[in-house]
This record gives sequence, C-alpha cells and structure tokens, in this order.
Amino acid sequence: MDVSVSYPTRNYGMRKVSVYTPPGYSTDQKYPVVYLHHGIGGNEVSWLGQGSNEGNADNIMDHLYSKQMAKPMIVVMPSGKMDGADDFARFANFGDVLLHDLIPWVEMTYSAATDADSRAISGLSMGGGQTFNFGFPNTDVFHYIGPYSAAPNTQPPSQTIMDVAAVKDNVKLIFIACGSEDGLIGNSNKYHDFLDQNNIDHIFQIEPNEGHTKTVWNRSFYNFAQRIFLDGGATGAGGSGGGGGAGGASGTGGSAGDGGGNGGGAPGGGAVTTGGSPATGGQVSSSGSSGTDQGPPPTEDSGCSFSVPGSKPGTPPWHFGLYLAAIGAVLFRARARRNRG
Repeated sequence: MDVSVSYPTRNYGMRKVSVYTPPGYSTDQKYPVVYLHHGIGGNEVSWLGQGSNEGNADNIMDHLYSKQMAKPMIVVMPSGKMDGADDFARFANFGDVLLHDLIPWVEMTYSAATDADSRAISGLSMGGGQTFNFGFPNTDVFHYIGPYSAAPNTQPPSQTIMDVAAVKDNVKLIFIACGSEDGLIGNSNKYHDFLDQNNIDHIFQIEPNEGHTKTVWNRSFYNFAQRIFLDGGATGAGGSGGGGGAGGASGTGGSAGDGGGNGGGAPGGGAVTTGGSPATGGQVSSSGSSGTDQGPPPTEDSGCSFSVPGSKPGTPPWHFGLYLAAIGAVLFRARARRNRG
C-alpha cells in the first residue's frame, strides 16, 4: 500500500512524501525503512506507478514480496528538494530536513524501527548525489547506502568519507550503480576508485549500453532492495536457494524460474551473494571479478517489452521499456563483504 501525505518541517512548512508499506503491514511489529530519492525533475510520486518516468518502486516491492525475495520494509519517497537559489542548493537543503524532520516524523507516524541497522538511503541522479552526500557523513544513521546514476551534485568522496574506519565498521552494504553510457558515470567511478583504494567493501553495478535511464534505476532498486536489512537473521532472497546464514557466509541463489530466475539472491549475513542461474546472463560475481545479474524476472508480453504482474488483485502487468536482449545484462564489479561472524 502506498499513500502520499504531508509532514511538518521546521523551516519549510508542510512537505509532501509518499510512503509504501508492505503487504500485511501491522503495528504489532517494527519495520526497517529505506529512504528513496528522485531525480532533478521529480517529486514524491516519481518512483510510483506505471506512468512514472523515473521508477516503479511499488511494483518492484510487490513483485519481490510475491516471490519472498525481500524483507518487509517501509519505502519512504520524499519530495527531496527544498527552497534555494538553484537546484543544487534545493537538493542540498533537503539533507537537514531528512535528518531532523522526515526521519523523526516517519518513526513517530509509522511502525518503524529506530536503529541505524534498520535504515537505508538510496536514490537516482540528483537523488543519487544526495545518497552519497547524506549517507556517508551519517553512517551512524544509515547502514545501507545505494546511489544510482549519481548527478553532478555529488560531492567528492574525500569530502563525504572523512572517517574510513567508521564506514568500514558501520555500513553493511554500499551498492553503486550506473549505465555504462551515462555521461555522469565519472561520479560513480570516483567513489568506486576511492572505496577500492581504501579497501572498503562495495558493489559497483554497471548496466551495459545504458545511459541515464529508468531501466538502470528500476534494475538497481530491484537488486538493492533484495540485499538490505538481512543481517538480523532473516533468510536471504533467492528462491529455492535461500540466503546465506548469519555470520557473513555467502548465500547461493536459487535456480532460475518464473521466466527469468530467482537467482541472484540477497546475502544472509552481509556477504556478496553468488546468484543462481538466470534465464539469460551469468551470475553475480564477488571479489572484484566481473559477472552479471538479472533484473526483475521477465514474462514475455507484447513483443520486446516485458512485464511483471502486480501482486494486488486487479493490478495490470507493469512494463519496463527494456529489450529482451538486455535482460540479465547487468555487470557487477564487486568486493565481497567481510565475514562479520
């Protein structure tokens, strides 16, 4: 279920936010939360629905839950720009609002867990820049960081990662993604290089032959959402293979099924997962070698596009504008997460 509501801020009045709650949402339990940010022309609904030009987070989560491939979580999609002289200032000014207005409001209004192990930050383009800019300086707030196609608002890693040891100790997953043909890939490459140089574990997902596109963002969120909030003993996503056990052992994803695979399962204890065999493409790789991972399991529909049925009654299939040749063509450069056991 997703709703668009308003929340109070100290300096900017009431602001809009969309909140997706998982099927079976109940105040009897506390849920982890991912804060998911839009791009420069977007708003609080840019990650929602078939008509969105940025992403389909609600449909992706519905699908993952229907396959038991993600831990139940709340997805918070704010309007991520405040007042300011230009777009850079407006997106930068949201950082204070996120930390001191939105997060406290979410944790008072919803049945949300309040520890950093239960918070993730993610986003696309300008929202990817926000993810870098707000996530790394606040590793006591966010333990999962997932920027996609980060835009020029991205601050250099030397400015956001001031304490390498804190990042290593606190952050359970760093998941960077970008299209290989995106003119902005240099922003992601800088972080990949910095993290490598400082031996900070991370995943770098490269979408071959993709630019600054919705394809990249949907596929990236699909892969990120499977890999977060699993350290507390939850089983990993991966179909029949399940996830790795607690303590950091790699989980092995299940074999392909449902027209495209439940492989590429999420880790059970923080390790990069070795995925099962997708319908097309190879496996998720670890320890720095190249490999491939699949996006949402495809069902052929209307020629070259593919659809994933919604999990709600009466929900029509939703469509990514992808060609079948691109399915499973996500390249990973990854460093295996250290064993925390």
